[in-house]
Amino acid sequence: MNKKIIIVLLMLVSFAFSGCSGSKDENVSTGLPAAKKPVVQKVKPAAPSEEEQKTGYEVQGTRDPFQAYEIIKLDDYSRMGTDEILQNVTLGQIALTGVILGNDPKALVQDASGTGYIIKEGMHVGENSGIVTKINKDGVTIKQHFKDYMGKVNTREVVLTLKKEEGEK
Repeated sequence: MNKKIIIVLLMLVSFAFSGCSGSKDENVSTGLPAAKKPVVQKVKPAAPSEEEQKTGYEVQGTRDPFQAYEIIKLDDYSRMGTDEILQNVTLGQIALTGVILGNDPKALVQDASGTGYIIKEGMHVGENSGIVTKINKDGVTIKQHFKDYMGKVNTREVVLTLKKEEGEK
């Protein structure tokens, strides 16, 4: 009885593999409708509208990190007035060297290149719309207005102080 079962199984396996010849015969019908080939259409990309083109990275009060530094030529620098020069430097590049007190107090500041400038109360100094608010014997107070990342306007006061000589307290 075992031999009969083995023979039947061998016959079934041989019939199963005899139908798989490995070559495709296109004339043989499987009984299923033939699949249609998908039609590929070329689509032109939509041109963005003017409003979409205008949107971009805009931050006021800080330098855009994705743009190159602006190089000021010596000719342009010599044509600029004191106010314009002092508005283009950061407060970290300015050092207070002297204070003149009186009816109209003034202060002498020096930029990184060693050039001196005389400033008065109400002048614009430094970036972020810094305004000199007070000049006294200890230093100069500059108030800056700037926008944070949420668009809120913040105010910061920076005090430039005189450098003390050795032995002074």
